[in-house]
Amino acid sequence: MGGQGTLTSLHPKLTVGSYWPFSTTIFDYIRRAMPRYQEGSLSVDEVYSLTAFVLYRNEIIKEDDVIDAKSLPKIQMPIAMDSFLRS
Repeated sequence: MGGQGTLTSLHPKLTVGSYWPFSTTIFDYIRRAMPRYQEGSLSVDEVYSLTAFVLYRNEIIKEDDVIDAKSLPKIQMPIAMDSFLRS
């Protein structure tokens, strides 16, 4: 959590809220890597729930927002890839 606005500082904090440009990448990472030592064992609903939790804790979505296949790609992350590449 945190780190927004630190990418151009001497000590950038690379977090979901400061660095990851696409919400779908978070979903994919959770789907492939969690839980540790049982990677890929979560149901799709569990992956969406964890993705929503991470986005909520990083103040990207509201607590009652619903995340699914239609809404996930529409989430605006604090940083977009094109603005990151211009820095």
